Amino acid sequence: MKAVMTARQHGKSVMQTQAIIDEWDTIIGKPKEPVYLEFNTPPLALVCALIEENIQLSEIVAALGQDYAVNKVDLTTVVKDKHHQQSNEILQYFAKKHTMRRIKGEWVSKYMLAVDDLCENRRKINKEYIPILVTLPRIYEQNRSIERVIKGHKSAPKSNDLSFPPMEGEVEFVERLHFKVKSSNEYHYFWRTPNNYLMRIVVKKGHYGSEAWDLLAEHGKIHISADVTYTYNIKGYDFNVLQTSPEHTKVKIA
Repeated sequence: MKAVMTARQHGKSVMQTQAIIDEWDTIIGKPKEPVYLEFNTPPLALVCALIEENIQLSEIVAALGQDYAVNKVDLTTVVKDKHHQQSNEILQYFAKKHTMRRIKGEWVSKYMLAVDDLCENRRKINKEYIPILVTLPRIYEQNRSIERVIKGHKSAPKSNDLSFPPMEGEVEFVERLHFKVKSSNEYHYFWRTPNNYLMRIVVKKGHYGSEAWDLLAEHGKIHISADVTYTYNIKGYDFNVLQTSPEHTKVKIA
């Protein structure tokens, strides 16, 4: 089956099997001569289409890198206009986000440089960047979810000393987000404090605690009594949330 993409390799061959790389990973290893693949359809549009077909990311990596058929999915017809639009939105988002980081003088990782290259060269890509490309839709959705939650809330101030103050009071449920990065697979429950800060509860997906927090979230408001409160930064954002120690926290339905 001939795919909608026609790939031509330039340079030396590279390892066929690569791990999926997430947003904040560092790309390491000795410099290699790049192997470029050219496509007659933007490969990210194909990624979006195959994800919609519930194809595993590892299979998509193989399809992009070797021009394979994927689970009998007809690659010549699977990409629609909506997938091209989705692809453009994702790449424009990351291009704008990284431009703002540079304007603010913030750190730009090797991962971000790879994403920048994917944004600038949408049909001819470095084969090493295929594992990054296939994760962009998920990272995009996670980022937009974070931005939606923190909008309208205040960043919690960090203490200048090593004190971790107690917390007592009522909090209101905002939203539950699902985060899957590398080996981590978690639910983050966000609650609004009376000072308009966000308190975060992190529970591993499948853990029995998620059912309890789902039930508490349905009630909308709970009373928190915690001996210790920490302040954590949301990675990639200039925004802090409060987080209590699970072992020293009592919860009551308000």
